[in-house]
Amino acid sequence: MSSHSLRYFMGIDGLIAIAFGLLVIILPTDTAAVAAAIVGIMMVGSGLFKIVHAIKNTALTGWNKTGASLLGFIYILAGLIIFINMRVASVSLFAVVGLMVGIAWLFEGVIQLSIVSRLEDHQAWLTFSAVLHIVAGILLMVSPIFGGAIIWMWLGITLIILGVYRLLMFFRF
Repeated sequence: MSSHSLRYFMGIDGLIAIAFGLLVIILPTDTAAVAAAIVGIMMVGSGLFKIVHAIKNTALTGWNKTGASLLGFIYILAGLIIFINMRVASVSLFAVVGLMVGIAWLFEGVIQLSIVSRLEDHQAWLTFSAVLHIVAGILLMVSPIFGGAIIWMWLGITLIILGVYRLLMFFRF
């Protein structure tokens, strides 16, 4: 890829990131609904694939074929439930994101605390980071919808910052 092509790629990438970031900040529930719709489409598609695979796969017999087909129907049902009420699906997306990040941060903090005694340097900073991760993780798990919405907004802000950076690179490259 030539430097000229790379320059235009960075400029286009920057504009797209800024546009998506602004959409996330200005229309958070609508963009979350679009993300939920994408997940719903993926669930239905995956379910269809699992059913077709179960029917056509000659290696599967009896309960294996039944279980694989049932799993496919569950995927399809989950995908269709998303489309029944997109607002609930988008709020659920916030909750899932908030809960998953909360769990991840809690584990991160516990892991950091478990290794802090093995370090010679920076024990205070690692302990502070671990406690911060644990407290933030617990707060997110207590209120995952609120935490997920904040993380969603942070995503929008991050996209805008990265987009502006890419545009600056476009004009300076």
